[in-house]
Amino acid sequence: MERLIEWIQTGLKKRKVKVFLVFLLCASLAWLINKLSQTYTSNTTFQVEYINISEEFLLANTPKEEIQVRLQAVGFQFLGYELKPKQIQLDVSKVMHKDDSYYLTSDQIRIQLEAQLNNYSTLTDFDSDIIYFDFTSLETKKIPVKAVLDFTFAANHILEGEIKVIPDSIQVSGPKSQIDSIRNIRTEVIKKDDLNNSFTDEVALKLPKQLKGTTFSNDVVMVSAKIVKFSERVIEVPVTVINLPESIKVRTFPEIIEVRCQGTLEHLKELSADDFAVEADYSKISKESGNSLTVQLAQYPKTLNNAVISTNEVEFILRRE
Repeated sequence: MERLIEWIQTGLKKRKVKVFLVFLLCASLAWLINKLSQTYTSNTTFQVEYINISEEFLLANTPKEEIQVRLQAVGFQFLGYELKPKQIQLDVSKVMHKDDSYYLTSDQIRIQLEAQLNNYSTLTDFDSDIIYFDFTSLETKKIPVKAVLDFTFAANHILEGEIKVIPDSIQVSGPKSQIDSIRNIRTEVIKKDDLNNSFTDEVALKLPKQLKGTTFSNDVVMVSAKIVKFSERVIEVPVTVINLPESIKVRTFPEIIEVRCQGTLEHLKELSADDFAVEADYSKISKESGNSLTVQLAQYPKTLNNAVISTNEVEFILRRE
């Protein structure tokens, strides 16, 4: 019986403690809500974001990243600012310009700050008189794109014409001191092995990443190449001796030289000896060369992939008139 009485007394004490704690918590919350509902004047910090910067200028450095303000507001408002700092936007398009200086006056800053406060906050003071801006003018220029190639071709296949890059140049905008040094923009390496078909690929550009405030109109280009099968053909071309004195006639041995041509079947079919010029320059004869003349392929169709003469030297005899 005594144990039962003790158990009941202990239970009542624990219940009283719980009831006391609940009342204490409710009282504390009521006190906190009452305090936070009251109006205070205190300091807080606003983070600054600058907007509407002209496309012709770059803000060289951030003039002021935060502003200390003194507000009259309810406690809940200050608690919110402590938990999540407020971000204030300053419109740079409203700057004043005098001589080489750009700035926002204290009155302009106040107007923009007050416009972004809610109805429960009143701005009483802030820590900035004038904010100056250091602008760098931006320039735009056209930069050629250079394709970086690593090709190997399948047997009897060649590249016909030039590699096409679209666009072949891009617009670069930024501070003159930075973009002046850019001569071209290269693509990532285009690696192709055993090429036997034409292709068109989208390829990324290797844009400089260390430049501040510089923008590029494109970050990819289209690269295409025409791959064709080639064959060979031998054309016989007469040797022409140039720079001969009027009183001298020359006969070369041989008089006709073979030119081995590589190209597409379409282009090889159209070839004739008139498309080529094999020349020996008499003015370059010397005692060391004896009765030999150096010959060179002075002319051949540019549609060919390659053209090689069968010999680089001919013998000659003179005939005076």
